[in-house]
Amino acid sequence: VSLSICDKSMEITHSSQLHKFFSELGERCAFSANIYIFGGSAILLIGGTRHTGDVDFTIQSSDDNAFRKIIQSLANENSIDAEESVPSEFMPLPTESESRHQLVGRYGQLTAYTFDPYSIALMKIDRAFERDLADVYFLIHNGYIQVDLLEKYLDEVAQRYDEPMKLRKNFEEMKRGL
Repeated sequence: VSLSICDKSMEITHSSQLHKFFSELGERCAFSANIYIFGGSAILLIGGTRHTGDVDFTIQSSDDNAFRKIIQSLANENSIDAEESVPSEFMPLPTESESRHQLVGRYGQLTAYTFDPYSIALMKIDRAFERDLADVYFLIHNGYIQVDLLEKYLDEVAQRYDEPMKLRKNFEEMKRGL
């Protein structure tokens, strides 16, 4: 499932833009909801300086359809390209990934998290664009992930993935760049 919510988007250059979005989302949300951010926006939220054109997210709430409508409305008002997708539909996630989500903050009934950094790294290694690998290096160099654990999770995921050779090849190339 992938849903892009805004056609004309502004570039997101600072985490404050995301916190403002979460704050406004929390004001509109009358029920308990969680939003999990991954991709470039997650890197910005944890201190990265990269720019991104969208907010990749997945949700969990007591009323997902109503929550999607709130996100869509707010994203359109703010020209934010908010893209909902389910990371596990792209590739298997490492075990206990849900225990590694990192709290960004609480905004009324909304709780925002960055997605598991190891899952983010594996998705980026799988795609292996230059910007993706720069994000993985950021995660490693800033202590969000450890290379040995990343390799352990990669081996686990590769056993359940339809392109294990590509994933392992991309990982080895990423390690050469460290």
